[in-house]
Amino acid sequence: MSPRNTHTLFTSRLRLAPAALEDVELLAGMRDGPGAPEAGHTERVRALVAANPERFAAHGFGLWVVRASGEGRAGAAVGWIGLRPRESPLEPELLYGLSSESRGKGFATEAAGAVLDRLFVAPAVTGVWAVTDPTNLASCRVLERLGMRLDFEGEFDGKPSRVYRLARDGWRDPRRTTARGARRG
Repeated sequence: MSPRNTHTLFTSRLRLAPAALEDVELLAGMRDGPGAPEAGHTERVRALVAANPERFAAHGFGLWVVRASGEGRAGAAVGWIGLRPRESPLEPELLYGLSSESRGKGFATEAAGAVLDRLFVAPAVTGVWAVTDPTNLASCRVLERLGMRLDFEGEFDGKPSRVYRLARDGWRDPRRTTARGARRG
C-alpha cells in the first residue's frame, strides 16, 4: 500500500489525502487575503509538500488535501489541513485553510477532528497548537469547537496573532462538540 493511501483519512463528508507535488498549484491557489500572493508563496508551499513523505514516515502526519466526498470522481478540493512539527513532533502545529466557497460548512472542524484523532493515537503526543489572526473569528471558533483554549494573544512571527493550545487530555474531554467519526483509509 502506498504511503498516500496509508495516511488517507475519511469522515462522513470528506476525504483527506496526503498532499503530493502535483497538488502544489492547487494548494498555492487556496490562500487568504486580497491581491497577489507574497513573493515566494508557491515555493513555500512546494517546500512544505516536498517534506510530506518524510514527515508522514517519521511522525504519521503532514499536509493533507481535503476533498468533499461524492463530488465527481475524485471529489472537489475544498481545502487543506496539516500538522507540522514546528517546535516539537510531540506538540505539533495545526494548520488549515479552505477555499472561499467552502467556508461556513463545517469542513474545517470536521477535517481537524479527523487529523486530531489520528494525532492522538500516538501515545507520546502531548498536545497540539494553532495560531490565527485575531480578526479571523471563524477560525477562532473552529479552534474553540475543537476544545482548544486561547493561550496567548499578541505578536507572533511578527504579526498580531492568537495562539490556541489543546493538551492531550483535553481531546478526550466528552464535552468536545465535534464528531469523532473519522476512520483510517
